[in-house]
Amino acid sequence: MTRIADFIEQSNQAADPGQLFSMFEGAMAEEGCPFVAYGSLTNHVIYNAARYEAPAVVLNYPDEWVTHYFESKYQEIDPIVLQSPSHRSPYLWADLDEMHGLLPEQQRFMDEADDAGLKSGMTVPLHGPFGEVAVISLARDILNDYTDMQTDKLAAMASQFHIAYTELVLGIRRVEPPTVLTPRERECLLWSARGKSSWDIGMILKVSEHTVNFHLKNAMNKLECSSRVVAVVKAIRMGFIVP
Repeated sequence: MTRIADFIEQSNQAADPGQLFSMFEGAMAEEGCPFVAYGSLTNHVIYNAARYEAPAVVLNYPDEWVTHYFESKYQEIDPIVLQSPSHRSPYLWADLDEMHGLLPEQQRFMDEADDAGLKSGMTVPLHGPFGEVAVISLARDILNDYTDMQTDKLAAMASQFHIAYTELVLGIRRVEPPTVLTPRERECLLWSARGKSSWDIGMILKVSEHTVNFHLKNAMNKLECSSRVVAVVKAIRMGFIVP
């Protein structure tokens, strides 16, 4: 979690969206994901800084693949673009067919992405309070599984990137509404930030798993988050916890 806290601190100091993306690229490369794509599936303010055709905002995928993607209008069949709004948590590309049943043309699209060097990937859907949906995809040029711990870590850093990028595009630091977390809510978030499951946290705090989930859900509602990963990021940003 130190890596996440460090990235939050560093990215909050970025002077502009370009510098922030460079920081994010570097952080993801260190985590074994050299390819990054950031986009918006709704009419989001981040389009003010878009460098590509919708839904892409900024990315570093191989140039030939990016050109081929848009010339072929793959955004119209891309299962990541089409299915991400229905997801509330990160998912692996390898699971797309099982989850949604890919059409033949969609499977060909995924095979072509593999041939272009995007051999294993994951996507982090990012839902805003007013129906906005942004998405961050991370890919590797080798076949490699993502552990649950890696997925949580990458999702946390992706969430921080999205928050910081949006603030830079708006030209302001978002003023967080006054929020009060109870000591127990902070404890549950802190242990979650340290990679503990609800069951683990219950054992540490000597309460039931249900009680832990209750406190985490309350914290998520107060922080206006749809996932505990984003709640942890916001809690760190706002100084509620120090991992």
